[in-house]
This record gives sequence, structure tokens and C-alpha cells, in this order.
Amino acid sequence: MLKDIYYENPFITYDHIPIGICIINSNFNIIFWNRTLEAWTNIQREEVAFKNIFELFPHLQSPKYKARLKLMFDGRPPMVLSPTLNEYFIPIKDAEGKYQAQTVTLSSIPTNETGSYNVIIAVENVATLFNKVQQYRMIKNQAIDELNRRIEAEEKSKEYAKKLEQLNSTKDKFFSIIAHDLINPISAQYKLVKILKDNIEQFSKEDIIDIIAEIENSASQTYKLLENLLTWSRSQLNRITVNIEKHNLTKIIEMAASDVSSQISLKKISFEINENCNSTVCCDSNLLATVIRNLLSNAVKFTNYGGKISVSCRIDDDFTYIFIEDNGVGMDEETLSNLFNLDKTQSKLGTNKEVGTGLGLVICKEFVEKMNGEISAESKLGEGSKFTIKLPNCPN
Repeated sequence: MLKDIYYENPFITYDHIPIGICIINSNFNIIFWNRTLEAWTNIQREEVAFKNIFELFPHLQSPKYKARLKLMFDGRPPMVLSPTLNEYFIPIKDAEGKYQAQTVTLSSIPTNETGSYNVIIAVENVATLFNKVQQYRMIKNQAIDELNRRIEAEEKSKEYAKKLEQLNSTKDKFFSIIAHDLINPISAQYKLVKILKDNIEQFSKEDIIDIIAEIENSASQTYKLLENLLTWSRSQLNRITVNIEKHNLTKIIEMAASDVSSQISLKKISFEINENCNSTVCCDSNLLATVIRNLLSNAVKFTNYGGKISVSCRIDDDFTYIFIEDNGVGMDEETLSNLFNLDKTQSKLGTNKEVGTGLGLVICKEFVEKMNGEISAESKLGEGSKFTIKLPNCPN
């Protein structure tokens, strides 16, 4: 008799829709199971008729399912459970044995008894759609990744182009130095030697001494130009090793100053190393000596006869500061802003017509940065210049 009642069920029309329909009463017993669910689950309606849905599908006792089913017995509006909430509501497997993604709608339908409701569980198999969404999401993510790769490649290309432009500028500067700053003094030496050779009998001893002194001065400047060129080129090729250790700062300053002592004496410049430099510094001694030597040489170059150059230091908890200050001719703001840029530096004659390449300060910046430090400059035209080297202290 139960079978007859079941087959005469008014819900039988749900057999003709492509959606799985399961209807349960307030006791969670199945009172209808349509043909679509039979086909999808291979479970016949006779097998589930009037059985408790939790006995058949224990996972539905989970609060995320059971609590929602209970709400529907109060006549609540329809509720949709998406695949993101549940992997499956009623288990449906594909040919490979994988559970199919589902969208489930819970709806209340009144019974013949006032205030009593059954619940329709409508199951839509959205596995194909869900898989397509997943594929589209994957394609979208791949497209975004590809776009990001292209953007990154474009940024790198711009960076490479900028570096290439800098290299070209560096190359132009290099050849400019060779073509002008080196050829001119070498040419002057050649001419002086030729004059001396062709007319040696006509010159007095004093004249010969003057010419030789001029040749010596020119050769000395040429040597310094070559030394800076070679140092700079080694730096560009990363052939300079850095060995940072603790060193006595005064000794490094004195070593650097000894190389320019003759220039200091020649221009009768007052030179002082402050006693606050008598401490240790964390550095590569050769690199720091080269930096200080270049800065002192630069200070001498642009300081007038009888001028003053001083070196002072300051040490705090984190950094050591070295200050090299002169009262020379100073610099205008434009020169100061381009001081450490190779492509914008211009070699200027010193107060005694000393020549240079403009490389010295570029080398100073590169060497200080190799020691994880910083270099900066302050200057006013006609009032002198002050250079500051900032180096991190050694860890304790």
C-alpha cells in the first residue's frame, strides 16, 4: 500500500525536468525521489522511499546542511547553496569516480496540515559549468601572469636601455678624456722636448731647467690622469676587491695626504688633521685612502696660494663621518648638483691651471658605495667646499 501511495504522489510531474528533485518531510524522511536523481545516482526511488535522508547520506548531518534544512520547515524563502559552500549535497559521481559540483536550492512547500511544510531539495549538476569557470579562471590567471611577465620584461628593457645610454655616455666621456685631456698634455710635452732638442745650444742652463721643470709638471699631471683612468676602468670591470676591516683613521688620512704633500707645499696651503680623527674606522683601507687622496687633491687644485684645508671626523653610535674642507673657490649650484655624474662632469682648471679628468669624484662615489657608505658635498661660490664621507661602523 505504501508503494501505491508513493506512485500516486502529486510530485510525480517532477520526473519530467532535468533537475534532481528530492522531497523530505519534517521527520527528514524522503517522500519523493525523481527519475533524474535515479539516473544520476543509480539509486532507485523504491530504495529510498520513506527512508531518513541522514541514514542514506550521513554527511548531511553536518551543521552547514542540517541547520539550513531545519529552517526550511518553518516556511522560509528559498535558499541556494553554491558549490563554494558544499562540494556535493547528494553524491553524484562522474565516470572517473569524482564527485560532481552542484548548486542546490532548498524550498518550502506547504502540506495539507496548516503550518506544516515539506522541503524540496533541487539539485543542479553544474560540474561542466563549474569546470569551465575553473578553466576560464585558470586562463584568466595565465593571461594576467603573461601580462605581468610582459610588463616586467618591458620594465627590464627600459632599464637595459637606460643602462645602455649610460654606458654610451660613459664611453663618450672616456674617449673625450683620451682625445682631449691626455692628448693635449702629451702633445705639449712632445713639443717642449722637440724645442729643447732642436735648440739646446741656444738655451742657457736656466732656460733648460725651466723647460725640464715644465715637462716634469706636465708629465706628473698626465700620470695622475692615467692613474685615475685605470682606477676607474678597473672599477667598471668589477676587478676591485673590497676587504672591510677595522683600521686607524689617522694613519689612512696621513697616508693619503703624503701623496699630495708636494702640491700642498707648492701652493703654501695650511693643512690640518683634527685630533678627533685618531680612532678606528670600518673600511677598506686602500679604497678609503684613494677617496681621501682624490678629495685632498681636488681641494688643493681649487684652493688659492696660502689657503687652508682641514680634515676632521665625528663618530656616533652607527656611523663614522670624515669631513674634508677648504676655503677655495667653491662651486655654483649647477656644478654641485652634477658633481658625481660622469656624463655631466666637466674638468675645470685649478687655481694654478692644474688639469683633471672629472673622474676623481666619480671614483670617490663608487669606492665609498662599495664600502656601504655615502658621500656628499656642500659649497658656495667663492667660499670653499666641504665634502663628507659617511661610513657605517663595524658591528660589535
